[in-house]
Amino acid sequence: MPIERDRQKFEVAIAWGFGLAGYGPTISAYCAAWATSNKPIRLEDVEGLLTVAGTEIPRTASSLEKHIDALARKAKGTRQTEWLASSALAVKALILAARIKNTEVYCGMLDILIGLGWGEVIERLSARIIEAAKSNIPPREGELGRQGQALLDWLRSTMPEKPK
Repeated sequence: MPIERDRQKFEVAIAWGFGLAGYGPTISAYCAAWATSNKPIRLEDVEGLLTVAGTEIPRTASSLEKHIDALARKAKGTRQTEWLASSALAVKALILAARIKNTEVYCGMLDILIGLGWGEVIERLSARIIEAAKSNIPPREGELGRQGQALLDWLRSTMPEKPK
C-alpha cells in the first residue's frame, strides 16, 4: 500500500524527519507518536529549572515499547515517495529552524506541510500545546529518565549558589 494511503503516514514522515535531523530510530518514532497523539499534553515543573511535557500515546501493540519499536521498523521499511520525502525534509527543516529560533523558516515549513495535507495534524498539535499552556504547572512527581536527569543535573550546576 502506498504510504499516502497508510493511516500512520504522518507518524512515518515525522520519524523520517527526525531521523534526517540526526535522531535515532527509537527517539524519532517516539517523537512521531507523541506529536500525533490526540491526548492532552501534561506539563510538570521540576525544581523550577525544567518543565517536562508528557502525553498518553494511543498504541496498537500490547506495550508502548512494542508500539514504538513497530513504528520505527515501519518507518525504516517504508519506500520513499515524493510526498514522504517532501514531508520528511519539511519536518527536518522545522526542527532545525526551531533550534536556531528562525521563525521565518519555521513558518515557511508549516506552510509547506499544510500544502502537503498536514493541516489537521498541525491544528491538533497546536490546540494541544495551547491548552497545556493555559494550565498551572504542577510539580513533577516521580523519576526523570536518564537524559532528563542529566539535563537537570547540568541545570543545577549552572545555577549560582544562594548566599548563606
